[in-house]
Amino acid sequence: MKRREFLKRSMGLAAAAAIPSAMLKADVIPDDGSRPLPLEAVRFDPEIYHANDARTILIFLGGGMSDVVANMTHLSEIVENDLSQTPYPQGRLTPTDGNGFWLEAGGDILERCVDEGELTVFRTCYSHLASASHGLNQKRYCHGNDRGYESGIPMTLMHLLHRGGVVGESDMFVNVAIDGGFYKLLQDFSALSPLPPYLRPVSFNRDFDNPYEYDRDDRNRVDLGDYKTNEIFNAADFDRRLDALMRRHNRTDPLAEIFNERKELSEFVEEAKNRRLPVEYPKTVDGRKLETAMRILTGNSSTRFVTILGGHSGWDDHSDAITLHEKRARELFEAVEAAMKHMRAEKIDNINIVLFGDFGRNLNLNSTGGWDHGNNQALLWFGGTRYLRHMKVVGETELEVRIPKARLYHRPAAGTFEFSPISIAATIYRLYGVMNPEVLTGGYGIIDPSRRWGDGSAFLKS
Repeated sequence: MKRREFLKRSMGLAAAAAIPSAMLKADVIPDDGSRPLPLEAVRFDPEIYHANDARTILIFLGGGMSDVVANMTHLSEIVENDLSQTPYPQGRLTPTDGNGFWLEAGGDILERCVDEGELTVFRTCYSHLASASHGLNQKRYCHGNDRGYESGIPMTLMHLLHRGGVVGESDMFVNVAIDGGFYKLLQDFSALSPLPPYLRPVSFNRDFDNPYEYDRDDRNRVDLGDYKTNEIFNAADFDRRLDALMRRHNRTDPLAEIFNERKELSEFVEEAKNRRLPVEYPKTVDGRKLETAMRILTGNSSTRFVTILGGHSGWDDHSDAITLHEKRARELFEAVEAAMKHMRAEKIDNINIVLFGDFGRNLNLNSTGGWDHGNNQALLWFGGTRYLRHMKVVGETELEVRIPKARLYHRPAAGTFEFSPISIAATIYRLYGVMNPEVLTGGYGIIDPSRRWGDGSAFLKS
């Protein structure tokens, strides 16, 4: 990544995370309609935080992945009763033996992860609200509430860790976004005071280019050609000018710390980028993103959260859905499987990877072979075996036929375990020591199947 491009992105992220001074008064509701986060009401347990030492890769499936990928239970019923507007093609969707995942779309990978005891598939992550727009559902689930608290999950978490006193200025890259992450997760419009600079998101591209390294010519001169100038400075001279500039104009600028520590940061990036890994990641967009995330997490003990947009081009497939979903899902799961092999090879049990999105999709193939929006989605949660009790497949669905050849949906079967997508945020907060996450989610508690069945089948160990 060119240095100028990195700075522009970092400034953009800093601006997105910053709070205008007019919003810093406790008795003022921000003009955008959001409400201030009730951080004062949070009970934080540092013992759980340190015991879990949780570290999260959140992969947001923008556009909404079809829950058919992880649940083909009702496909034969749709086919046999000719319920789909466009018939499902023969031989393109094969259920896996065992749990009925979509084989061609990486279902064999999901089966292996389930067998290894490192994946729970929740099939009934369900919204009782009518299927809505991407913007509204992304706002609800990326912010982790429906009450107008307009801070993304990782941003809210950074506030909690800061208030809990478990992170400090010596920590670097606490909050990371790969390729910019997903912007709604990185919004921070609800806290009454801004995050300190070291907790704001730092963005790396998927190739883990070193943004702290200068482009130099064969005489070790720094080329500033990408600033639309022909000036070329000697590297040492450039350092001096840059330091003077930062001291003169940016005494309180959060980017000043980045420049002041650039040697240390650059050395970390180079070491992490060139470290030999025990596995080879796929040479795909998702493979490069997961490799970069894991290089950062395994090379830097301070990193707590990494945000990624998964499936690169999005999942909103209103046409040609089977072909597009099949390729995209397999590439994503191949990348995640590489990360899981990486964890096993290095005996890592405190990194978890969570995949969810806007919503699931209609099971009817429309006139152009696409899936429209639906209320039910599959939540896939990998790793983190130190604090997660993996339960294979949780929740049973039934086929809801609202209108044949138009509106076919998964919905939770009677008596099964179900939860709102907002509970994903509550569960993440609990991993980091928040004992009453419902105060941040508007009343939505953690994902806890034991409350339904009472047999000790809790997803979280503590």
